[in-house]
Amino acid sequence: MITIIYYTENRLSEPLFTQCQELLKKAANERPIISVSHKPIELGTNICIGEQKPCWLTLYKQILLGARLADTKYIAMAEHDCVYTDEHFSFVPPRDDTFFYNENVCLVQWAKNSHPELNGMYSRYWTQRLALSQLICNREIFIESTKAKLDVLEGEDIKYKHIANAGEPGVTNITEANKWAKSGRAVYLKKYLKDQLDKEKYDTFKTKIPNLDIRHDSNFTGPKRGIKRTYGIKHWGEFKNIINGFAPVPERQQ
Repeated sequence: MITIIYYTENRLSEPLFTQCQELLKKAANERPIISVSHKPIELGTNICIGEQKPCWLTLYKQILLGARLADTKYIAMAEHDCVYTDEHFSFVPPRDDTFFYNENVCLVQWAKNSHPELNGMYSRYWTQRLALSQLICNREIFIESTKAKLDVLEGEDIKYKHIANAGEPGVTNITEANKWAKSGRAVYLKKYLKDQLDKEKYDTFKTKIPNLDIRHDSNFTGPKRGIKRTYGIKHWGEFKNIINGFAPVPERQQ
């Protein structure tokens, strides 16, 4: 069994915010959902942490809260601006010491302020992209990895203003998180977590149907448009229909 950990800062505009939740419920196919939000929402078991300034530190605190509440062996991340399939959540990690990322993800343009003439456009990231939103793994190794990062980021010997690119678990080549030390110089998270990061591993899997990563006006990681651009893809069709409530029902796995 797997538990879905949904996290949001409640800034996603409508109808994206509500529709993505409705589609997540369908894709969950009765799997448990733990939602961690800045404002109360009605999605699975909800943990409301109160309104806070969005940052990597808060995001990882949210996910850790959800992971600790879960009582299943495996957990899957679910971001508020992604659309998933049952096929994705049916994946079972073949190894418990590895973080697994689904590589079959389409970017979708849907913004009011950033090139709205491209709205509804699907595209593919031009290089391998291992996104936290596509992670499925053993619950215990996620808690260990995330707690190690938070212990450093909240330590008394390091003061930070902001955290960028905190790094997906297991992906050690992007785990250097820019912070501000007491000296005012940028320091790197990796040197404080070398033993932890050296033992973390990742692998990938690919579903037949892609998940959708919606690029809107307030993405945490900024705007992204890729290659192989099109306005309709197999199974999903046109994105405007998905947002208007006419999305196909994600295929159920037996």
